[in-house]
This record gives sequence, structure tokens and C-alpha cells, in this order.
Amino acid sequence: MKIRKEVTIGIVVVVAIGLLVVGLNYLKGVNVFSQPTVYYGIYERINGLEESNPIMINGYKIGQVQDIKILNDGSGRLLVSMMIDKEISIPRDTKALLKSADLLGSMQVHFILGDSTLMAQSGDTLTPDVEGDLVEEVNAQLKPIKLKAESLISSVDSVIRVIEIILNAESQQNLIESFNGINNAIASLERTSFRVDTLVAEQRVKINSIFSNIDNLSTTLSQNSEELDNIIKNFSQISDTLAKADIATTVVNANAALAEVQQITEKINKGEGSLGMLINNPDLYKKLESASNNLDLLVEDLRVNPNRYVQFSVFGRKNTKSVELSRAELEELKEYVNSEKEDSDSE
Repeated sequence: MKIRKEVTIGIVVVVAIGLLVVGLNYLKGVNVFSQPTVYYGIYERINGLEESNPIMINGYKIGQVQDIKILNDGSGRLLVSMMIDKEISIPRDTKALLKSADLLGSMQVHFILGDSTLMAQSGDTLTPDVEGDLVEEVNAQLKPIKLKAESLISSVDSVIRVIEIILNAESQQNLIESFNGINNAIASLERTSFRVDTLVAEQRVKINSIFSNIDNLSTTLSQNSEELDNIIKNFSQISDTLAKADIATTVVNANAALAEVQQITEKINKGEGSLGMLINNPDLYKKLESASNNLDLLVEDLRVNPNRYVQFSVFGRKNTKSVELSRAELEELKEYVNSEKEDSDSE
């Protein structure tokens, strides 16, 4: 039986259409000869996500976005169907993150695998997440720069105000005077430095001698360290002895002795006792002085005229001649005897 030409054309067209559908689905990433795995995600916003955008795991494409619909619950949320054409086990707590694929604004779904031991099944809804879009990222990066720029502008304004204040006539004069003062101070420092250098140069020998003496002193101290240790130990022993001594009792006894001395001094000042009468009675002092003078005269007369008081003979013969006193001497001796008697009676 001969096939008609129209049937042949129809078969060719149908095959061509089938191949076209298969090719288009293949280009879209849909395998019409296998049953795909579909997951869902519900998002508040998708930032320009479109159908056929890739689904990636660690940079490896495992599927594509199959469909995007708005939920009919009035919330405005979006239901995204994600078709996986690879035989990959996805944990149930995997996160479906919407993120930018390039700088042109293309989006993709990035699966961040969880650590659950339960695997997601076809038709499960994954945890949605949305990365900030390019504008938000740029704003987030530019915000610190903006704050720093505002702070810098504020600082520049403050500097400009200060410059304006400095540039007035009074401030300029003050600056000139300040700089002159600084120059004078620097010149004074230079002169002082020159004088110090000159003094050091002039006194170099003395300075060397001083350092030499210090060196000798340190050497002496080093050589006599044992003696110094003994001296320090002796001082330590003295301090220990003083600490153990009954200083309080000694002070009390000293105070008592001073009190007694004060009492004796008061009695002497009042004329009590022999010493007090001797110090405070001028008549007694005069009489003692007169008696001393008379005693000096008597001794002098005894030296000059010993025969008046002592008689002796070489051969044992007594000299019976009496000693005669002059009238003046008798009067003086009488006055002396009377004064001595009056002194004894007054006592």
C-alpha cells in the first residue's frame, strides 16, 4: 500500500514539533524523559528572580526555577517552584537562599545544605532566605563612608572657623608675638646650651676628677664591704638593745630627779638651808669676806713676825720675854673677836 504524501508530511511535522518541544525543554534544563524533583519556597520578595534561573550548590548547577506564583491569601508572598534534575539528597533543613549571580542583577537560588539526618522529599517546602540586593549591599558598604565623610566635613567646618578666627588682625598680632616668643625661647636655649658646653669643656678636668673620686669611693666601699657589714650589724645590735631597754622607767626616774633638783633650787632661791642663806644673805657674805681678809692678815703677820706667836730656843732655853702688840693691832684683834662672836650668836 502506497503511503500518501499528506500523511508523510503530517508525520514529519509531528516529529519536528516533538523534537522542538524536547529541544526547548532541554535548553531550559528540563528532562522530559525523567521525573524531576520539585521543591518549593515561599518568599516575601524575590529581587528579580525569574523562571529558568539556575539553582546552585557550591557553584554547581543542579536545577532551575520552574515556576513563580503569587499566593492567593492576600499576603503578597511568592511561591517559587524549584526543579532539581540531579539525583541529589537534600537535607530537610536546607536553606534556599536567593542571591545575585552577577553585577547585572541576575538572580539564582543557592542551596545551603543543612545537617539534618532526614532528607527532603519532592514537594517539600524549604526554608527561604533572601540576600540583600546590590543596592542594599552598596548602601551597607557606603554607609560607614558616608558617616566618615560627614564627620570629616564637620571637622573641615571647624577648621575653617578656626582659620577665620586666626586670620583677623588681633589674632595675627597674637600669632606674631607668639612666634617671636618662641624664637626668643629657642635663642635662649641655644645660648644656654652653648654656655653648658663651654662650662663642661672648662670643667672637664674637675668632672673627670669627680668621676675618678666616685670610682675610688665605690672601690673603697667594695673593698670594705665586710667592715660596713659589721658596722651595720653593730647598729642593729644597738637598736635592739635600745628597743629592749626600759626607756620609760629611765625617763620617769630622770623626770623625778629633775623635779627634786627644781625643789632644791626653789629652796635655795627662798633662802632656806645653809646654801640658800649663803647665796641670799649678803651680810653673811660680807662677814665671810671680812673674816677671810683678817685671816690673810693674821697669816701674813705670822709670817712676818713669828716671834709674836711662837717662842723657841736652839739650846732649849725659854725666852720669857712677852710679845707686845701695838694699840692698833689690839683694836683690830678685838674687832675680829667681837665679829666672830656676833656671827656665832646670830647662827
